[in-house]
Amino acid sequence: MSQHFQQAILALGETIAHERGSVDDKRGALGVRAAEFLLRVHRQMPDYLRPPFHILVLLFNAWPLLSRGKFFHQLPLENRLSELDKWRRSRLEFKRRFVEFHVSLALFGIYSDLYGQDYQHEPVAIGAPAGP
Repeated sequence: MSQHFQQAILALGETIAHERGSVDDKRGALGVRAAEFLLRVHRQMPDYLRPPFHILVLLFNAWPLLSRGKFFHQLPLENRLSELDKWRRSRLEFKRRFVEFHVSLALFGIYSDLYGQDYQHEPVAIGAPAGP
């Protein structure tokens, strides 16, 4: 994976975590965890999907070069939020779907990380009585 790809995913994860307004002080950590989750999903994609998604992420990262002269991952947070919103409201469907896909996955990663421990259960043998 290229450096720009990883930086774009990290910036995207951080931006999504901030956008969702985490109420605690873990916003930066949640953004990093969301990015790690997105990277893991990209690595686990089938071989035929990995290159197109890699190219889309690089396109997303380079898109602000046209208007702002910087890559997405180089923008300040406020500008990244604005760029994400522009893609979300675009007339081009691939841009809207790109944002939907990555926001959904990032939020899944964030909420799994935040609340996953609340749902850990001890395995119960089949036929064994449940409870203490």
